[in-house]
Order: sequence, then C-alpha cells, then structure tokens
Amino acid sequence: MKYFEGRTAMVTGAGKNIGKEIALSFARNGANVIVCDYNEENARTTAQELRALGVKAMESICDVRDREQIFAYVKEALRRFGKIDYLVNNAGGSAMLLNKLSRFVDAEQSTLDFVIDTNLKGSMHCIQAVLPSMMENKYGKIINISSIAAICGLFNRVDYAAAKAGMIGMTKSLAMEVGKYNICVNCISPGAIERNEKPWEHMTYLGEAGHGGKPKDIAETVLFLAPTDFITGENIVVDGGRSLGPSHI
Repeated sequence: MKYFEGRTAMVTGAGKNIGKEIALSFARNGANVIVCDYNEENARTTAQELRALGVKAMESICDVRDREQIFAYVKEALRRFGKIDYLVNNAGGSAMLLNKLSRFVDAEQSTLDFVIDTNLKGSMHCIQAVLPSMMENKYGKIINISSIAAICGLFNRVDYAAAKAGMIGMTKSLAMEVGKYNICVNCISPGAIERNEKPWEHMTYLGEAGHGGKPKDIAETVLFLAPTDFITGENIVVDGGRSLGPSHI
C-alpha cells in the first residue's frame, strides 16, 4: 500500500516546476490530486501525468486571486473526492511575472495588488475554501510555500518579500486556531530553486551548498510534513544555507 493511498491533495500552481513536482510526488505515493493552475495547457498536462501513475486527478483552471472561482472548484473537488486532506499553497510569483520589477518607490499600485493578491490573499482564499471540511473531518494538513525573500529580503522585490513574510505569520497564527481539529499548518521557504530547469539568475549567493536546489527538494519537504501530526506552526527553510550569509568576505 502506498502511503497516501485514499488521501486527496490540492496543489496550487501545479502546472509546472515546484508545484508539478509536489503533485507528482503525492501521486507516486498514492494520493489523488487536484491540480490548480491558471494555465490550462500546463494543468491538463500535469493531470494526464498524474493519471498515468494510477491515481485520480482533477484539473482546476483558476487564478488563486479569484475567490469565487476557488470556492467553486473546492466544492466540486469535495463532491468528487469526498474530502481534501492536504492543501499546498504553492501558487505565487513576483512582479517579474508582469515584467514590472522595480525599486519599491517606483512600484505601481496595480503591481503591488497583483503580488499581494497572488501570494498572500490567494493562499487565504484557498485555506478558507478547504478549512470547513477539514474541521468537520478533524483532519488536515496545510503547507504554505513562502520564500527565502521573507527571511533575507530580495532586491527589487519588496512587495514579494512582504507577501511571503505574511504567509509565515499566517501559518503560525492559523496553526494556533485549528490545532484542536487535528489540522497542522506549516510553511516552507525555498531558496534558489531551478525553474524550467534553469537557476534563478538574480540569486547572487546560492548558499553554503554552492548550488541551487531542484523542485524535488521542496517536494520532499512537503512529503515530510504531510504525514506528521506533531509539527505545526513552523517555517522550514530549504535554501542550501543561503540564509546563513556568505561565509567568506
């Protein structure tokens, strides 16, 4: 028997990169997966790969900023699967997605709204959508994907760092509220992780490991947290030692 057989995981931003690897990792271990992504082609491709592993998959073509859409997809997922055991809030991104990286003093309000809504409010929408059923079932694991930006800051990404730091605060506070329902809430802060099989060029210091990480490094951390009933309210930094700072000057 595979470890997560009979369980259902919802992963946002699951169309590619970290989110896709998280979804595949759940599926390899027997979980059914709800694939949430705003890109229809990527979502359907991921879902097809999951079904090839012998599990059920549901595509949710949605933008996490759209609260009504998220709630509708969660309602449909609960109808199909009966429950959602795991929520991984992976969807996010900086102003780079809009090609609008800038100094904070020059940031446009629409850009600030996009970054805050995509990272922080989008995660809140997903949590509020799944939480009632988790509370009723007295079981659930919520894992938020933050960023090393929340720990060390990141140049030209003040809004992004603020949103990701907000996710850590949200994690800790929510863990206090829902522990009595046997729901654990944790956070992961990745460092320089390859996207599209390429490193993040803006990371000038990758960490003491001397190299960037891969999506599987984050997926493995998610699968470490998913089964545990005694770790909650924590933020696990997975950054190859970047947050230690340069060891040589």
